[in-house]
Amino acid sequence: MERQQHRADVVIVGSGYGGSIAALGLAEAGIDAVVLERGRRWPVTDAGDTFATQTAPDGRAAWLSETSPLTDAKLDVYTGVLEFVEGSGMNVLAGTGVGGASLASNGTMCEPSAALFRRTLGDVLDHREMSGRWYPEARELIGCSPIPDDVYESGFYRSARSFADQLDKAGIPWEKVDLAVDWDVVREEMAGTRVRSQIDGLNVFGVNSGAQRSLDRTLLARAEASGHITVRPLSVVTAVRPAGGDGDGFHVDYESIDERGTVRSLHRITTTRLVLAAGTLGTNRLLLRARESGALPALHHALGTRVGNSEVITARTGMAENNPRQGGPAAIFARDWEDNPLGPVSLLNFPWPDAPAEEGWITTIGAVPAPALGTFRYDQEKDDVVLHWPAGDPALARAQSAITHTLDRLNEANPGSRTAFSRIGTTGGNVVGGVPLGTVTDDAGRVGGHPGLYVVDGSLLPGTGVPPALTVAAVAARLTSLLVRELVGTR
Repeated sequence: MERQQHRADVVIVGSGYGGSIAALGLAEAGIDAVVLERGRRWPVTDAGDTFATQTAPDGRAAWLSETSPLTDAKLDVYTGVLEFVEGSGMNVLAGTGVGGASLASNGTMCEPSAALFRRTLGDVLDHREMSGRWYPEARELIGCSPIPDDVYESGFYRSARSFADQLDKAGIPWEKVDLAVDWDVVREEMAGTRVRSQIDGLNVFGVNSGAQRSLDRTLLARAEASGHITVRPLSVVTAVRPAGGDGDGFHVDYESIDERGTVRSLHRITTTRLVLAAGTLGTNRLLLRARESGALPALHHALGTRVGNSEVITARTGMAENNPRQGGPAAIFARDWEDNPLGPVSLLNFPWPDAPAEEGWITTIGAVPAPALGTFRYDQEKDDVVLHWPAGDPALARAQSAITHTLDRLNEANPGSRTAFSRIGTTGGNVVGGVPLGTVTDDAGRVGGHPGLYVVDGSLLPGTGVPPALTVAAVAARLTSLLVRELVGTR
């Protein structure tokens, strides 16, 4: 199959938070760019049937696989919204599709405290600069906001109110977290004029009502509307390499596939500036493959290191019935950051549609500032990366003890409740790191040893002790501003 040749001023690989923010920043500066996205577009339909659901899973739930850890069903092979990759000690989930992880997530936008920020990121980034400028800018770009009072007080969110009440009794601070949600659409769900999605907690594989403020429908759509940004879905990047001598840019090889994964054509696009925003898994996959093949030999030896997963999954029961569907997304953010002697713990009430009927359950997902102990390594036989995670490390046991302490406080303050389940996640949807900012790249995201190569996604970060989406977006906004300044200065 002959490889088709193309050129572009700037190529962005990936359309999640990093890629979409980079695309919009370039568009607003009048800079043309091509976005290569391996997944398909997911337009929300009036029929409310765009995505699979937890109650009716099918191939749309998984990326080219018959199985998913999120369902026991056997799936048809399709370019679905979540890729699952088995690792050693930890597995990885990665979003796929135009909009990346924003399609199939709770959309929780949590900002770490100054102490948590510095504990996990050190002094690579200035916290005052981030909190004063880039976190607010990220919130504005995403358009996030907390659950409104009328929605919160409705019968669909009894579980959220129950969680807040229990936190009050335990003396644990909480807030209504910012969420990438269109609350008017949620109100339409409540009124019965949109398919029930968020109010039934059906958001793991996408939100059929359109209530999710996913990037394909918000800031990436704005970037495309400018005429400067071209998005090419179903374009799987397989290799990156220098185009020639110093300063000549890069060749990016990719396969154009159909929705069943069949390769339809081969392409090579040559660019002066290459921006990697393929997510933690995708960016590590491309860079480690390039280093091991000799295509990008100058990549730093720290590539693949400092991989973190602070995700915490818990369930408690024994309380008064608080509606089995537990309306979502996660609205209440518990911040046991100051009074936990074993370490800070963050918890968000997480909707679980299959919670046992007529029983009071509260499921949470959250984070602890566990050390970034994971490593991505290239497996030549698989031609892929494998995440190695030291699940038995004592530091992770200490983090688990901190979670247990928070749950014990909740149970003691709410007699009759008990912990049914608690662990640091072994299948990570919030895995970050592998391309340490300030080491593999400089503090502007420029990859050392390869001028014209940039990274703007969650692979730069070891974690922040809270769910990472807002920090990924804030860092991407900062790096994009520096990239735009650099490109405008070269005109």
